[in-house]
Amino acid sequence: MIGIHDTPGSFSGRWITYCESRGVPFRRINCLATDVVSQCTGLDGLLWHWSHNDPASQLVARQIISSFEQKGMVVFPNIATCAHFDDKVAQKYLLETIDAPFIPTWVFYKRHTAMKWIEKAAWPKVFKLSSGAGSINVRLVRSREEATALCRQAFGRGFPIVAGYLTDIHTRVHKTQTAYEFLEKLFRAPQTLLNVIALRYRMPRQRGYLYFQEFIPGNTFDTRITIIGNRAFGFQRMNRPNDFRASGSGTLSFDPDQIDKRCVEIAFKVADRIGTQSLAFDFLFDLQKKPLIVEISYCYVASAVHQCPGHWDRQGIWHQGQVWPEEAILEDVLFTIRQRKETEPTWKTSRDETHIRGHTPTG
Repeated sequence: MIGIHDTPGSFSGRWITYCESRGVPFRRINCLATDVVSQCTGLDGLLWHWSHNDPASQLVARQIISSFEQKGMVVFPNIATCAHFDDKVAQKYLLETIDAPFIPTWVFYKRHTAMKWIEKAAWPKVFKLSSGAGSINVRLVRSREEATALCRQAFGRGFPIVAGYLTDIHTRVHKTQTAYEFLEKLFRAPQTLLNVIALRYRMPRQRGYLYFQEFIPGNTFDTRITIIGNRAFGFQRMNRPNDFRASGSGTLSFDPDQIDKRCVEIAFKVADRIGTQSLAFDFLFDLQKKPLIVEISYCYVASAVHQCPGHWDRQGIWHQGQVWPEEAILEDVLFTIRQRKETEPTWKTSRDETHIRGHTPTG
């Protein structure tokens, strides 16, 4: 029996469909309810595709997941998979600690320390906030004067973590392919605007730190490698028009022959080192054509991964055929549960069953 936190627009929709069509017993769980622990009584696994756009999930998801892992439950995402999610500062320290090939990155927590570095640094550099997806909160800083202004704001009023409704409007228009899509977005605009206003109110402003990453010229695309268990999916994301940023452009290439296999090898090694179940890696190439990790994320657009015509395994062997990432994740969770049950001592199973029968949920 597994539990699924059902969130519209998340991986949960395909998880539920999979379970219903294949007879996998499951229970809908509200991970943000006060009685979530009693809801999960008797479960072998829990799946919760939580998002950075939900303030409540951002506040407690890691703590709840960690608690169930301590209990011994199979959880997706496990804490190794999501501890660094939507936190570029955490990713910096993690990737540097394990000696991953990571783009040079600097973070400062004191204004005077940041200013000393700014005075000596070569420009341009890429400024980022710790949170944000789709290249939101990312900009190219071309001069010491621009960096100084950002430093004052970082250690002053700070930055809104949620971009305004009209931010990236040119890219949104570029990604609108048909008149139907345009009308659909126009129809949703009032509700979207209300959602943006609510999020900007609930999500705290980013202040008290300054984050810069080395700018590597000459990249017209980045390479996205998504690791799910023993599978690696790869595609290229082309830069936005007249922009250095690729994330959020909506222009993708799925030709496996164009993927640098070094990116696949690095992604597998880093995923194993971290202990993640599923993780997307974004790569750029330095001036010596060496692949470097830009960012990592356990959340990604499932349909883009599904468009990959196949995937590589750990031996570099290509497997033809499209795969829904949500289904691959669920199959890995079910496999892990079966493995644990096969190796679990009988005395432990009996003790746990006795405990469960004697437990009376409250709330």
